[in-house]
Amino acid sequence: MSSLDYRSVETALSGCRWNQTILTYESIGSTMDRARELAYKGAPEGTLVIAAEQTEGRGRLDRSWLSPVGSLSLSLLLYPAPEKMPYLTILAGLAAAEAIEAVSGLKADLKWPNDVLVNEKKIAGILVESGVARGRVFAVIGIGVNVNLAMASCPDIAAIATSLSDETGRQIDAPAVLRALIDRIEDLYTGFDAAAMLASWKVRLVTLDRQVRATSGTTVIEGVAIDVTPEGSIIIRQSDGTLYTVIAGDVTLR
Repeated sequence: MSSLDYRSVETALSGCRWNQTILTYESIGSTMDRARELAYKGAPEGTLVIAAEQTEGRGRLDRSWLSPVGSLSLSLLLYPAPEKMPYLTILAGLAAAEAIEAVSGLKADLKWPNDVLVNEKKIAGILVESGVARGRVFAVIGIGVNVNLAMASCPDIAAIATSLSDETGRQIDAPAVLRALIDRIEDLYTGFDAAAMLASWKVRLVTLDRQVRATSGTTVIEGVAIDVTPEGSIIIRQSDGTLYTVIAGDVTLR
């Protein structure tokens, strides 16, 4: 079974904590936008929006995110406690890497702040957005995974991105990837341990000990990424020895 439809999703998520409110689409503009709409309508924690295709998918900084047929896109609505909010990107990245490894057997790495890599190519992306609805702070975790996507059909990104099917040489069970993702998010979220999660995330960061170029707003910083803070910000040592902490931005490996 590799297709994503209502029946396969319902079967895959049977027994999950978060399986009470699931919306499954063959195609949708954006799962993130739909999940946000549901938050404003008072949808419960754990509401899931899942799609086999997005036509208006987006990543960080409102960049477009290619989500054709063969990919898995999901958005999960949460009402996190304040102490959990800063760690949701870390949580989602770690969950995605572990789920990919569990289903495919491939080694998955992380690139700061929100990319999942296999063989140094992007295979999944993370987006976390938040807001306030009906007096409650909510967060939406969005995850996009290239599952059975033939990268030869996507020449614009083939040099920097890959898929589970291309890397393994076989079709991957998309509902199994979905179940593994939700299981790992549930485990990390309900058994929240910031220090342990950060340590596991840091081990996978290929950004560390590398020459990088970081862009934060109009500021550009070049140097060696030497560490991350307890909240996941990256620390860069510039050529003159100055340390610069990037809280939010983009990093290119040099």
